[in-house]
Amino acid sequence: MSETRHIDSFARTLLEPLLERLQTPSRSGWQLMGWDAEQGFQLTLGKGQDVLLIELERRDDERDCYARTQRFNLCVRRAFQAGAPLTEEERRVVLQVASIVRAREGLLPVVTRPTTSTRARVRELEVERVLIPEGAGHYYVNPYVGCMIGCDFCYVADRADFSRELEGQPHLPWGRYVDVKLNAAAVLRQEVARARPGIVRMSPILTDPYQALERRYRITRQCLEVLADARFTPVILTRAARVVEDLDVLGRFERAAVGLSIPTDDDRVRQHFEPGGDPIEERLDALRRCHAAGLRTYVIIQPMLPMDPARLVALTAPYVRAVRIDRMYELQRTAHLYREFGRPDAMQDAFFEQTGAALRAGFAEHGIALDDLDDLGRSLGLLEG
Repeated sequence: MSETRHIDSFARTLLEPLLERLQTPSRSGWQLMGWDAEQGFQLTLGKGQDVLLIELERRDDERDCYARTQRFNLCVRRAFQAGAPLTEEERRVVLQVASIVRAREGLLPVVTRPTTSTRARVRELEVERVLIPEGAGHYYVNPYVGCMIGCDFCYVADRADFSRELEGQPHLPWGRYVDVKLNAAAVLRQEVARARPGIVRMSPILTDPYQALERRYRITRQCLEVLADARFTPVILTRAARVVEDLDVLGRFERAAVGLSIPTDDDRVRQHFEPGGDPIEERLDALRRCHAAGLRTYVIIQPMLPMDPARLVALTAPYVRAVRIDRMYELQRTAHLYREFGRPDAMQDAFFEQTGAALRAGFAEHGIALDDLDDLGRSLGLLEG
């Protein structure tokens, strides 16, 4: 029997003054474009082409953030403009949001969390929202919440657990739970009828759209069928080779992009750092098949794991239009993996700098676009201009 989750109602309680003005610009010109509650609370604010992403995480005085309230760390960044600092006006907007959160966080219920469990759990849900706007003609869809691949370095693990804590769900290790949105396609069909067509990300930030449960539930496939009918443009990212099972649906789009996360060329490294992920050769084969099918393909090398950079470039460059490269960030969580593998050097800044430079040079020689933004749209030819 499906369940109804409560985290969205908690978000509405906390953010009511902002949600009341959804899509209506304030006197300063800023408007709330979208919100989500599946990895903490998230707000997307926009003004013209400027987009701010504000994330409310569990309060932690040891972690850097923009502002703190009694229960939350507020983190903020400019979407689609990597590394760009906030303007004074944007700082004022963020501080106004922080003030609203401080005034209303006491309205949130204090839910007793059940005893921590180690048993894996699949929760079947009925949801109210699926298509999440994130500004600049972009949306994202999470067909599931949680991921059975369960990479230790996934940065979203703590954020997703925070939402479970707020809702009173038991703590489960990352990789041991998945929420299945049974009615996602039906809800999405209603949403796209009202929304302006754009790019829709389906990527392993909160879930891998092609984890093993997709073979049973086919939520991702159902959502793609809806998007194809509505002329939206999907941008998929996955660690799973089974994305090729949907080549027939993806072939219906005028433009569709598929990326494979391939952080190393060495499957022994993959087995140690990503034991729940598909073998590297299977991912490479999926990349080749997606490329041969005429899709706009890309590769994400993040986090850079121990590898032969020249070999990884040679294996992927002929089959991609764009690449994104980045380091490991969750070192406090993954240091033991490096030590156990005998490569503590590979978690040092020098490794990331040298490996990143070798990869960038290699892809540049092949004329492959290096993308460090949030959407990959321009690099993949999905946007005008």
